[in-house]
Amino acid sequence: MPRPKVTIRAAVAGDASALASLSTFVQELHFGERPDLFKRVDEAGVTQWFTNTLASGHARAWIADVDGGPVGYALVVEHCRPDGPFCYERRWHEVDQLGVHPTHRSLGVARELLDYVVRLAGERGVSSVELNTWSFNTTSHQAFQRCGFVAKNVRFERSTRQ
Repeated sequence: MPRPKVTIRAAVAGDASALASLSTFVQELHFGERPDLFKRVDEAGVTQWFTNTLASGHARAWIADVDGGPVGYALVVEHCRPDGPFCYERRWHEVDQLGVHPTHRSLGVARELLDYVVRLAGERGVSSVELNTWSFNTTSHQAFQRCGFVAKNVRFERSTRQ
């Protein structure tokens, strides 16, 4: 498939169902790898979650449209850490969720979304954009690195169940 023309737009309340549908592919991956943490897809519940999240103003979502239809999205949260004895004050945006429909993967949709989010953050005076990904999601690790992201920290886990 040739590289499609991607249009990025702000998600609105009426997009909750489309966002939920796009997020199911990522949720299925997470559930398949870590069913101890992630639930099976509940599209109605996720649609309500996106409705509430968009209404709250705590996060913003961006939709990638191709031929007038949504094929990807990014959910972005702004963070601010005050100056303190250990760290300097800083503001950053976190890409909390990113998903692209499987039929449009490897066509530059995620790159378009991430470039848009980074450009918008820079225009707002935000110093960096961060994201995290689960260790099992090596395909995403490689994609994020190709988009200019570098590893910042590593988080470890140890179960208390022996």
